[in-house]
Amino acid sequence: MKNHIQYIMALGSIVLLSACSQAPQPPNITLFEAAINGDLDATKQHIAAGTNLDKQDPNPTGSKDTALGMAAAFGHSAVAIALINAGADLNKRNKDGNTPLHSAAFLCHTKIVEALVTKGADKGARNNDGSTALEGVLIPWKDAKPIYEFLDSLLFKPFGTPLDYDRIQSTRPKIVKALQ
Repeated sequence: MKNHIQYIMALGSIVLLSACSQAPQPPNITLFEAAINGDLDATKQHIAAGTNLDKQDPNPTGSKDTALGMAAAFGHSAVAIALINAGADLNKRNKDGNTPLHSAAFLCHTKIVEALVTKGADKGARNNDGSTALEGVLIPWKDAKPIYEFLDSLLFKPFGTPLDYDRIQSTRPKIVKALQ
């Protein structure tokens, strides 16, 4: 009987040790989906599993953003900060040349802008139109609002996250200060 117990204990130890040595597996959703949906747990699972944080969205009609760019655009600060702290490329550009800082700044996501700037995002990076993140926020409201409305109808409303124009308009001065 004593030998049986020792055998079972040894077998249990082997099973536990082999489970501990396996690399964590990514969740059943992509890192891009986690970033868009603000799913921090799935994002952390991707980080632990070694998912490439700098991979660009493979959707042929997409913007070619990274997960950080998507989290920055959708304002998911906890996800964006987790990606920043995990070493995601702060200056990776999408197909329009925008960095995560361009997106977070234009859409006035203060916590993300501050985290990107603190970690060393390039405030002087220019997109394909030649604009920095600061210059994007300095566009007069009367000229910027139609851009926000276009983005809202194309991207944010379809995902069930319509833009809050009052929040954006009132936060723009704070973003300008953070980028100067």
